[in-house]
Amino acid sequence: MSAKLRKVGQLAGLLLRNPGEFRDRLLTILEFQADRMRGRPILNTLNADVLMQQLYDRTGVKLDSFFAEPSLREIENQVAKRQAEYLDPALGHPLFHNASLGLARFCYAACRALKPEVVLETGVGYGVTSAFFLQALAVNGKGQLWSVDLPPLRADSDKQSGILVPTELRSRWNICRGRTRDMLPKVMRSLPSIDIFLHDSLHTFRNMTFEFQTVWPRLRAGGFLLSDDVGMNRAFTSFCSSQAPAFFMVEGTARFGLAVKENVSPLAPSD
Repeated sequence: MSAKLRKVGQLAGLLLRNPGEFRDRLLTILEFQADRMRGRPILNTLNADVLMQQLYDRTGVKLDSFFAEPSLREIENQVAKRQAEYLDPALGHPLFHNASLGLARFCYAACRALKPEVVLETGVGYGVTSAFFLQALAVNGKGQLWSVDLPPLRADSDKQSGILVPTELRSRWNICRGRTRDMLPKVMRSLPSIDIFLHDSLHTFRNMTFEFQTVWPRLRAGGFLLSDDVGMNRAFTSFCSSQAPAFFMVEGTARFGLAVKENVSPLAPSD
């Protein structure tokens, strides 16, 4: 049976088991079709070194030293080991659900620099960025990660979701299963404010715009809004044009976007 027919069968079965999730999955398909009618953005990108220098010049947030930390190399090795142990593309574990290493490392450095109380992400996949966030929170000795995720429609997707996150890091992790359109406002009502937000769920214009607009008012001054795959549609560039953040840019290799809310004073040097 082809992958397309198998997916149709899974979707049909979902209609009987869970009509609400069937609706969410169908809406997802329709949103992707609608995005095909829109053009993709022309992005002005920076390489990682220039981005970090401009970030420091504009906001005082310095990230360079965190990329050299042994704990970053440690989580890279742990994630790679778990990927080799648990995920096999030949067995139907497509690795494109993984975030890029460039984005994951930036998430770690940002989390170390801002020392957040609350990190919020949408989309878990196999848990690459989740693992890097949680490692940084563990090194910081404070903070919680909240993840909102509706796993892909596959037979083992719930078991594979977040599988790359080491067990010892999970005590700071709160996972909310469901479509972000439904779950994100509910989760945010339980949080005082947000220090770092990462979008890595459904990459459609409508969904990305919804997430950005929902989170931005609750993002603290100086907080980071990150988005993976900003080249898929115009949501990130349109949002930044409308909000005029203190700093925003697209990293050119991993193709993620960063927007910093309001101006902040330079941070004191980290320990």
